[in-house]
Amino acid sequence: MHTFEHMRLHPERPQIRQIRHAVSLLRDGLFAVVPTETTYAIMVLPSANKAQESILKLRNLDDTHLWSLVVADLSQAAKYVSIDNNAHRILKHHLPGPFTFILPANSQLPKRIFGKRRDVGIRMPDHPVCKMLLEELGEPLLGTSMQFANEEVMAMDPDEIANHIKHLNAVVLDTGWGGLEPTTIVDLCDNDIQILRQGAGEWL
Repeated sequence: MHTFEHMRLHPERPQIRQIRHAVSLLRDGLFAVVPTETTYAIMVLPSANKAQESILKLRNLDDTHLWSLVVADLSQAAKYVSIDNNAHRILKHHLPGPFTFILPANSQLPKRIFGKRRDVGIRMPDHPVCKMLLEELGEPLLGTSMQFANEEVMAMDPDEIANHIKHLNAVVLDTGWGGLEPTTIVDLCDNDIQILRQGAGEWL
């Protein structure tokens, strides 16, 4: 059975009823288009294999695509990545916020999705809808940018996004137009910190 929903939410004070409904749809195997403080992002449970395949097809990506782990807090992140004292200090200072931090993976990282990867990107968005969704869900999601195949820029208009994906098992959490600038990606795997992509987050 096909399920698609386009939910309009208040960007700062979403109704808990709507958030809980979105959580139930994620648990039913749908993927969600979720607002963040940077761009809209596609998020899905690690167990939702079919939804992940739909996302890869939608974005014209292969199965080596590097998903980020989207977490509600550092304790969720620590289940899957190694965080030393220096990394912990940096994460506490910058998160939640417009950064993706690359950290060494531990043995709990799902092998089916990440294969033998030794590192993974951690994302903790600073957006009321996304934060409430993650808190209500109580576990991390896989995340990737909301960008259509063959398009240079991120998809900003939730009505257009909904029109593109209404044939898929998905839910759009619509809080109005999204941003264009992606996260800043920072690699913390070595002592020598590297900025892999300069985006919305200002690295001081």
